[in-house]
Amino acid sequence: MISILVCAYLTQSAFPSINTKRLPTSKPDFWFVGLGDNRPAGAGLPPTKTFKDLIAEIGIIGPDFVLSSGDLLYGNEETIEQYKQEIAWIKPVIQSLPCPFYNAAGNHELNNRADFLKEYTKAFGSLYGSFDFGGYRFLAVCTELPAEKPSVFGDQLTWLKQTLSKKAPTVVYQHHPVFVRPSNSEKETAHVDQTEMIHQLYVDGGVKLVVEGHDHVYNAQVHDGIDYRIAGGAGAPLDGPAEDGGYYHFVLVHAHDGKLDSTVIPLGTLEILPMGDGAVTVCDYADVDLPINNLIVNSKFAPKGLTASYTNKKKKTVKVNAKIVKTWKAGSGYATQISLVATRARATMIRLIK
Repeated sequence: MISILVCAYLTQSAFPSINTKRLPTSKPDFWFVGLGDNRPAGAGLPPTKTFKDLIAEIGIIGPDFVLSSGDLLYGNEETIEQYKQEIAWIKPVIQSLPCPFYNAAGNHELNNRADFLKEYTKAFGSLYGSFDFGGYRFLAVCTELPAEKPSVFGDQLTWLKQTLSKKAPTVVYQHHPVFVRPSNSEKETAHVDQTEMIHQLYVDGGVKLVVEGHDHVYNAQVHDGIDYRIAGGAGAPLDGPAEDGGYYHFVLVHAHDGKLDSTVIPLGTLEILPMGDGAVTVCDYADVDLPINNLIVNSKFAPKGLTASYTNKKKKTVKVNAKIVKTWKAGSGYATQISLVATRARATMIRLIK
C-alpha cells in the first residue's frame, strides 16, 4: 500500500515552499537560512516556544528563503488526528515568515506510515525536488522514504543522478546527514546508509553546501570541498552538551561573489528593544554583523526619514547606513519596514524622523 502512495504523491517538478510564499526576483547576492528538527518532545504537542522564537528572529533578519532539513512534527506513534492537529498548529507559525520556507521531510513526519505520507503531501506537497535561485541549484532530498535504513533509492535516486549529471553550483538540504558527527553515540543510525555513494554524487554534481538534521546539535565538516552543516537545533530536545553543538540555533548563509559564507547563529543573538514612539534599539549579540531586512517600527506619525547609529568602544557615535523600505497605515498609526546591517556586539539606535 505504501509503495502505491509513494508513486502517487511524489513529484519532481517545481518544488514548492510549504508556506505558499514565493521567491523574490533572483539575484547574485542573497541570504538564506538553514535549520532543522523543531518538533516537540512528545505526541500531540504544539510547536515549541524555541521554534517560535527562532522564526521571529529569522523573520526580522528577512532572508530570501529558509531551508529546513525536516522533523517539523512529532509524528512517530501519534494518531492520525494528532498528526493533523500538529499540521494545523505548525502552518501559521511558518506562514508568519515574510519569505518562502522549504522542507525536506524527516523521519518523524513519515515514520514509514502510509497515513502520515498521505497527510504530509496533502498539506505540504512533494517530498523531493528542486528550485533555482541566484545562480545556484537547491535540491530537497528525502532520506526517509520507506526502507530499512535512511537512504535514497528508486525513482528519487534516478532523479538525483540525472539532476546532478549536469554539474552546477548546488545546495542540498536533507534530513539524515551524509557524515555522522564523530562524537555521536548512535553512529550506526545517525546518517544515510550510502555515505560514500551519496557523497561522490555530490562531489561530481557540484554541490557546495549540504544542510542536514536528525542529530539535534550544530556540527560542521568539510569533505572534498563540500561544506556539510548539521543544523538540528531548531527546537527539538538536544542531543549533546553545548560544547559539542548542543544549543538552539540556525545557520545564516550569504551567497555572494561565487561563494557561500555560512555562520551559525545561536537563539537569542538578536534582540529588538522598543524605545518609544518611532524608536527602537537593535542589539546584535552575535560575533558577526547581522543583515536586518524586515525590522518593523511602529509610530504615531508617517516618517520622512530616519537616523541610525551606535556608540563604539571609544564612546564615539558611529552612523549606520539604514533605509526605509516602505511605510503603511496600521491601526491609529503607521508601521515602517527598515533595512540595515546591525553591527556585531553593539546596540544600534534607530529613530524615525517626523
